Amino acid sequence: MTHFVNDFEALLVYHGPSSTRSPATSMKQRCLQWIVMLAAILLLSLPAGAASTRYRGDVYLLRGFGDVFSEGLDQLGADFAKAGVPFKVVSHGNWRGVATTIIANQKKSGPKPVVLIGHSLGANNAIRVAQRLKTAGIKVTWLVTLAATAPPLVPSNVRKVTNHYFSHGGWGAVVHPGPGFRGRLENIDHAGKAEIGHFNLDQQPAIQRALLRRVKAIVRP
Repeated sequence: MTHFVNDFEALLVYHGPSSTRSPATSMKQRCLQWIVMLAAILLLSLPAGAASTRYRGDVYLLRGFGDVFSEGLDQLGADFAKAGVPFKVVSHGNWRGVATTIIANQKKSGPKPVVLIGHSLGANNAIRVAQRLKTAGIKVTWLVTLAATAPPLVPSNVRKVTNHYFSHGGWGAVVHPGPGFRGRLENIDHAGKAEIGHFNLDQQPAIQRALLRRVKAIVRP
């Protein structure tokens, strides 16, 4: 932007020696100046980032209970931001609003990737978001559940599910497919890992790296 403004100012200032300019050249130069000025006004009036961003899909991270036990989602969000991945971190209690927003986005812009990542109660409600999207005929590209406490059945509009759980010694359940499910379902058991529990499962570096890598591929420009 700085280079553009500098070039624009230079163009307005420079007129050339008056003795060397014909009336036709002067008129063309004035027209060019007006075109550049209008372009600058339009560009500068856009919101920050609007000129270079576009809707590439919906990526939502749903927090667990009280919005205080999902610090790993904050870190993941920071990594998404650095990588240029569009995302939103929301409370698990706002899952209905998430579904409504995604439905509106998809109706306006057509089918785009949908990624839902939830921790604890947020994992339960990420599945509920997917269920509501099913009623609107919207596919979920990837659903990730981290230590879901009481997960509903995964609806048939989900293409892939990755569930991190504990078969014992931890708080986090297996997820099961619902009627008509034809996608890929992966349950990853973290039982027996003393350093990993319900409250820090979302903070594990290996899990976060896998999520970042896959989500970048899904919503790449």
